Amino acid sequence: RAHRPWLLAASLSRSMSAALATGALTLITSDLWLLAAEYDGAQLALLGTVAVLAVTIALVVGANLWERPRRHSEREQVAVFNIATVASVLIGVVVLYLALFLAALAGALLLVDADVFSEVTGDPAHPVHYLKLAWFVGGLATIGSALGAGLEDDDDVRAALFTRATAARAG
Repeated sequence: RAHRPWLLAASLSRSMSAALATGALTLITSDLWLLAAEYDGAQLALLGTVAVLAVTIALVVGANLWERPRRHSEREQVAVFNIATVASVLIGVVVLYLALFLAALAGALLLVDADVFSEVTGDPAHPVHYLKLAWFVGGLATIGSALGAGLEDDDDVRAALFTRATAARAG
C-alpha cells in the first residue's frame, strides 16, 4: 500500500528526459525503421523485456533499494520488503514502458510520413508498421531511461516510489 509505482516514471526527471531523448532520436533515425520493420513480435517482446529489466535493476541497485537484514530474525521481513520493492519498481517501469510506447506511437503517426517510410523500408506503410515502430522505439527509449536512472539521486528515487512515511523508515 505504501508504494506508488504508477508515479515512479513521472517523478524521475533525469530518467524521463533520457528516455524521451532516446525515443526522439530513435524515431527520426530511418535506419532504425528498417530494424523495426524486420523485427517480429518475439524480438520486440524480448527487447521490451530486456528494457524493463535493465531499468528495474538500474533503479534497485543504483538507488540502494535492496535491504539487507541486520539480524537473523529480520531475514523474513526484509525478504518481503525486498520483494515488494522490486515488484513496485517493476510495475513503475512497465508503466513507463507503456507511456513511452504511446508517446512513440503518437510521434510516429505525426512525424513519420508513410511515403518516406515505404521508400526506406521497401514495404507499404500499414498501421502494423507504425505499431512495430512504436514498440521498437518504446523499448529503446526505456533502455535510455536506464542511463538517466543512474543519474537520479537515491533519495529522489525513494521519494518517487514510497510515501513519505515509508521513505523515512526505509532510509
